[in-house]
Amino acid sequence: MKEGNPKLEEEIKLAVQDIPTILSKVRSVAKYVRTDYLRDIIYGIKDEKKKIRLRVQDNFEFRLVDATYKYRVAVEEGIKKEIEETLYKGNSYEDALKIIYSQGEFVEENSYEKTRVIFDGPHDTEITLDIYPYGAWLEIEGESSKIHEVAKRLGFAQKDYIETGADDLYLAWIKKHNLPEMWDVRFGLGGAK
Repeated sequence: MKEGNPKLEEEIKLAVQDIPTILSKVRSVAKYVRTDYLRDIIYGIKDEKKKIRLRVQDNFEFRLVDATYKYRVAVEEGIKKEIEETLYKGNSYEDALKIIYSQGEFVEENSYEKTRVIFDGPHDTEITLDIYPYGAWLEIEGESSKIHEVAKRLGFAQKDYIETGADDLYLAWIKKHNLPEMWDVRFGLGGAK
Protein backbone atom coordinates (compact mmCIF):
# COMPACT_ATOMS: atom_id res chain seq x y z
CA MET A 1 0.00 0.00 0.00
CA LYS A 2 1.42 3.37 -1.00
CA GLU A 3 1.09 6.07 1.64
CA GLY A 4 2.30 9.68 1.42
CA ASN A 5 1.54 12.68 3.62
CA PRO A 6 4.85 14.06 4.95
CA LYS A 7 4.80 14.64 8.69
CA LEU A 8 7.04 16.57 11.02
CA GLU A 9 8.57 14.50 13.79
CA GLU A 10 10.10 16.16 16.87
CA GLU A 11 12.29 14.08 19.13
CA ILE A 12 15.30 13.89 21.39
CA LYS A 13 17.76 11.09 21.93
CA LEU A 14 19.42 10.41 25.30
CA ALA A 15 22.29 8.03 26.10
CA VAL A 16 21.38 5.17 28.43
CA GLN A 17 24.12 3.74 30.61
CA ASP A 18 21.93 1.59 32.90
CA ILE A 19 18.94 -0.08 31.23
CA PRO A 20 17.22 -1.38 34.42
CA THR A 21 17.39 2.09 36.03
CA ILE A 22 16.00 3.91 32.99
CA LEU A 23 13.22 1.34 32.59
CA SER A 24 12.22 1.93 36.22
CA LYS A 25 12.17 5.71 35.67
CA VAL A 26 10.18 5.42 32.44
CA ARG A 27 7.62 3.06 34.04
CA SER A 28 7.06 5.67 36.75
CA VAL A 29 5.78 8.22 34.19
CA ALA A 30 4.59 6.14 31.22
CA LYS A 31 2.60 3.06 30.25
CA TYR A 32 4.26 0.11 28.51
CA VAL A 33 2.83 -0.57 25.04
CA ARG A 34 4.92 -3.29 23.35
CA THR A 35 8.38 -4.46 22.33
CA ASP A 36 9.47 -4.60 18.67
CA TYR A 37 12.38 -6.12 16.84
CA LEU A 38 13.42 -3.70 14.07
CA ARG A 39 15.79 -4.10 11.15
CA ASP A 40 16.52 -0.90 9.24
CA ILE A 41 18.27 -0.68 5.89
CA ILE A 42 19.21 2.85 4.92
CA TYR A 43 19.20 3.88 1.25
CA GLY A 44 20.74 7.06 -0.04
CA ILE A 45 21.96 8.92 -3.08
CA LYS A 46 25.55 10.18 -3.05
CA ASP A 47 25.88 13.76 -1.74
CA GLU A 48 22.19 14.01 -0.78
CA LYS A 49 20.88 14.26 2.79
CA LYS A 50 17.49 12.74 2.03
CA LYS A 51 17.44 9.03 2.91
CA ILE A 52 14.93 6.23 2.62
CA ARG A 53 14.64 3.86 5.56
CA LEU A 54 13.39 0.37 4.77
CA ARG A 55 12.18 -1.05 8.06
CA VAL A 56 11.09 -4.56 8.92
CA GLN A 57 9.24 -4.47 12.22
CA ASP A 58 8.20 -7.56 14.14
CA ASN A 59 6.38 -7.17 17.43
CA PHE A 60 6.12 -10.94 17.90
CA GLU A 61 2.45 -10.87 16.86
CA PHE A 62 2.80 -9.52 13.31
CA ARG A 63 5.39 -8.32 10.81
CA LEU A 64 5.21 -4.95 9.08
CA VAL A 65 7.39 -3.52 6.31
CA ASP A 66 7.64 0.19 5.59
CA ALA A 67 9.71 2.46 3.39
CA THR A 68 9.98 6.04 4.59
CA TYR A 69 11.75 9.18 3.35
CA LYS A 70 13.47 10.77 6.32
CA TYR A 71 15.54 13.93 6.59
CA ARG A 72 16.37 16.52 9.23
CA VAL A 73 15.08 20.06 8.75
CA ALA A 74 16.24 21.69 12.00
CA VAL A 75 17.51 21.29 15.54
CA GLU A 76 15.94 23.75 17.99
CA GLU A 77 16.74 23.75 21.71
CA GLY A 78 18.28 20.29 21.25
CA ILE A 79 15.14 18.84 19.65
CA LYS A 80 15.60 17.22 16.25
CA LYS A 81 12.92 18.11 13.74
CA GLU A 82 12.69 15.66 10.87
CA ILE A 83 10.36 15.14 7.97
CA GLU A 84 9.07 11.62 7.47
CA GLU A 85 7.07 10.60 4.42
CA THR A 86 5.86 7.03 4.24
CA LEU A 87 6.21 5.61 0.73
CA TYR A 88 5.02 2.10 1.54
CA LYS A 89 3.48 0.31 4.52
CA GLY A 90 2.37 -3.29 4.28
CA ASN A 91 3.60 -6.87 4.38
CA SER A 92 5.71 -7.13 1.22
CA TYR A 93 9.44 -6.53 1.39
CA GLU A 94 9.63 -6.85 -2.40
CA ASP A 95 6.91 -4.20 -2.97
CA ALA A 96 8.72 -1.83 -0.63
CA LEU A 97 11.97 -2.34 -2.58
CA LYS A 98 10.21 -1.64 -5.89
CA ILE A 99 8.95 1.67 -4.54
CA ILE A 100 12.40 2.60 -3.19
CA TYR A 101 14.06 1.89 -6.55
CA SER A 102 11.36 3.87 -8.38
CA GLN A 103 12.41 6.99 -6.41
CA GLY A 104 15.78 7.38 -8.15
CA GLU A 105 19.34 6.09 -7.86
CA PHE A 106 19.04 5.00 -4.23
CA VAL A 107 21.58 2.42 -3.03
CA GLU A 108 22.00 0.59 0.27
CA GLU A 109 24.28 2.50 2.63
CA ASN A 110 24.05 0.48 5.82
CA SER A 111 21.87 -1.73 7.93
CA TYR A 112 21.33 -2.34 11.62
CA GLU A 113 18.97 -4.05 13.99
CA LYS A 114 17.61 -3.03 17.34
CA THR A 115 15.06 -3.95 19.96
CA ARG A 116 12.64 -1.14 20.75
CA VAL A 117 10.58 -0.96 23.94
CA ILE A 118 7.67 1.47 23.46
CA PHE A 119 5.80 3.45 26.12
CA ASP A 120 2.93 5.95 25.98
CA GLY A 121 4.33 8.91 27.85
CA PRO A 122 2.61 11.83 29.52
CA HIS A 123 1.26 14.74 27.44
CA ASP A 124 0.85 12.66 24.24
CA THR A 125 4.53 11.80 24.06
CA GLU A 126 6.00 8.48 23.00
CA ILE A 127 9.02 7.20 24.88
CA THR A 128 11.13 4.45 23.34
CA LEU A 129 14.15 2.58 24.59
CA ASP A 130 16.22 1.51 21.58
CA ILE A 131 18.76 -1.23 22.27
CA TYR A 132 21.32 -1.64 19.48
CA PRO A 133 24.29 -4.01 19.34
CA TYR A 134 26.49 -0.97 20.12
CA GLY A 135 24.53 0.84 22.83
CA ALA A 136 21.17 1.95 24.16
CA TRP A 137 19.36 5.27 23.71
CA LEU A 138 16.10 6.68 24.95
CA GLU A 139 13.96 8.72 22.56
CA ILE A 140 11.13 11.03 23.51
CA GLU A 141 8.85 12.12 20.68
CA GLY A 142 6.03 14.68 20.78
CA GLU A 143 5.59 18.45 20.95
CA SER A 144 8.76 20.36 21.84
CA SER A 145 7.53 21.82 25.15
CA LYS A 146 6.25 18.42 26.27
CA ILE A 147 9.51 16.69 25.30
CA HIS A 148 11.48 18.99 27.59
CA GLU A 149 9.01 18.40 30.43
CA VAL A 150 9.13 14.60 30.13
CA ALA A 151 12.93 14.57 29.86
CA LYS A 152 13.14 16.62 33.04
CA ARG A 153 10.78 14.23 34.86
CA LEU A 154 13.12 11.39 33.85
CA GLY A 155 16.12 13.24 35.29
CA PHE A 156 17.60 14.63 32.06
CA ALA A 157 18.54 18.20 31.14
CA GLN A 158 18.85 19.78 27.71
CA LYS A 159 22.65 19.34 27.88
CA ASP A 160 22.01 15.55 27.79
CA TYR A 161 20.21 15.65 24.42
CA ILE A 162 22.08 13.95 21.56
CA GLU A 163 21.65 15.32 18.04
CA THR A 164 23.62 12.50 16.44
CA GLY A 165 21.76 9.84 14.46
CA ALA A 166 22.12 6.08 14.92
CA ASP A 167 24.57 5.75 12.00
CA ASP A 168 27.00 8.30 13.43
CA LEU A 169 26.66 6.90 16.95
CA TYR A 170 27.70 3.54 15.54
CA LEU A 171 30.72 5.05 13.74
CA ALA A 172 31.82 6.80 16.95
CA TRP A 173 31.47 3.53 18.87
CA ILE A 174 33.62 1.50 16.47
CA LYS A 175 36.25 4.26 16.44
CA LYS A 176 36.33 4.33 20.26
CA HIS A 177 36.76 0.54 20.41
CA ASN A 178 39.08 0.32 17.38
CA LEU A 179 36.74 -2.06 15.54
CA PRO A 180 36.24 -2.50 11.79
CA GLU A 181 33.16 -0.95 10.23
CA MET A 182 30.37 -3.40 9.42
CA TRP A 183 27.70 -2.83 6.79
CA ASP A 184 25.09 -4.96 8.53
CA VAL A 185 25.24 -4.36 12.28
CA ARG A 186 23.58 -7.24 14.09
CA PHE A 187 23.50 -8.57 17.62
CA GLY A 188 26.60 -10.73 17.80
CA LEU A 189 28.40 -8.23 15.51
CA GLY A 190 29.03 -10.72 12.71
CA GLY A 191 28.46 -8.65 9.53
CA ALA A 192 31.72 -7.51 7.92
CA LYS A 193 31.72 -4.54 5.55
